[in-house]
Amino acid sequence: MNIELHETQELNEISNKLIDGLIFCRKIYKIFENIKRSKNGIDRLRLRKSDLEKKLIEELLPLSRYIQMKYSPGRKIKIKWTYGNQPCDAYILSSGLFVDIGEVSRKYFLEVTTAVHQNDYLCRQYLHEQGHCWGPKGTKRDKITKEIISKPYAWSGYEHADDFGEIIIKRIIEKNNKNYPENTLLLIWCQLNYIFSDSEWDHMVDKVKNSQLPNNFKEISLFDSNYRFFNTLYF
Repeated sequence: MNIELHETQELNEISNKLIDGLIFCRKIYKIFENIKRSKNGIDRLRLRKSDLEKKLIEELLPLSRYIQMKYSPGRKIKIKWTYGNQPCDAYILSSGLFVDIGEVSRKYFLEVTTAVHQNDYLCRQYLHEQGHCWGPKGTKRDKITKEIISKPYAWSGYEHADDFGEIIIKRIIEKNNKNYPENTLLLIWCQLNYIFSDSEWDHMVDKVKNSQLPNNFKEISLFDSNYRFFNTLYF
């Protein structure tokens, strides 16, 4: 069977079904591993040319990350995700002590978005073709030759953290301009430009916190694609 067709069928099997959050995570990670181990699997995940890889990287893995951070002995979570276009990406039902004492609501809608440098897609393509890349701020497409050029770029101080903070703020503003159901949580999957230290991540989070943005979401969760950082912001 065609591998991509097989994985798409596996997504269809969990779509629009209310299932335990940890079972959901296990299924999503299995699909990820199957693709990664397949022929040209790394290229598929890097380039994300099909809807399957885009859904997996930009929606399903972030949902899984969120569930793992919030699932606990005091809060069991079930999730219903739908493969297709809808007002929100998923909703979750919680049960347990945290719900009983009113610390969390029983039902939340989840909206996932990706914070990423505008040149990230050029970096991924250049990395695929050349085997290396200097990062998005030093990467661009030549307007005349249309070739991708990647050069080193030296950061100064917290410049890279401030830059990425602006990317996150822009995503929040864009999402705030849309209508979502009450009790919607915004999950922001941060595709960081470079490796961040703890202090650099904290600096970036503080920049977002201090931006005084109008906010329509119950909470906003920020987490990075390397599974190192996770912060929940309340406004």
